[in-house]
Amino acid sequence: MGATNEAVCAECERAAASGLLSLSGATLCAQCVEAYYVACSGCSGLLPADESMRRDEQDYCSECFARPDASGEADYQSLIGEYVALHAEERRISKRMSEIKESLKAIAASRQRTGSGVTLRAGEAAVRCSYRVSLKCDTEAVEALEQVLDKEEFARMFERRTSFNAVEDAVREFLSGEDEARRQARELLRKAVRETETATLNVVADRK
Repeated sequence: MGATNEAVCAECERAAASGLLSLSGATLCAQCVEAYYVACSGCSGLLPADESMRRDEQDYCSECFARPDASGEADYQSLIGEYVALHAEERRISKRMSEIKESLKAIAASRQRTGSGVTLRAGEAAVRCSYRVSLKCDTEAVEALEQVLDKEEFARMFERRTSFNAVEDAVREFLSGEDEARRQARELLRKAVRETETATLNVVADRK
């Protein structure tokens, strides 16, 4: 009686009639596949569960895991298209809203005020134009006034506010110095300024 060519499972060494193969080409039986193997979400090949690599709750072989995520690329392309379209719509809407606001303000200016504003209605829709009065100071005139009022009286009417804007080149030059006499000043300067980074997204004009 001749020898049979029946396939044998590489895991349990029992007869494997399922025809299943691992990524490495080894024959597997259905029972071992169910117990120890997973299918790669990229190429659908079978590999040991403890050798798989996971991403987004899915199993991958090492080669598929290393490839760029095609779905992520599609999402990226989709986001760009949507952003550009929304950006154009935002500009149109913003421009139109500004025009409407100025028209409504002009209409409200000719109407009788109720309290501190005017309410304009169109059926169920309504907008209110509110008015707020504020005082703006002329710096030179205020400084001249300060000279003729006593400090307490002046302080009761005016608040002095001071703000600082760092000159980047000058600050970096000072911090790069190595003069020991100014070491303390450099330490204080590092505490006084903080470097921040702002990301700005602009739509690139169509070359066409």
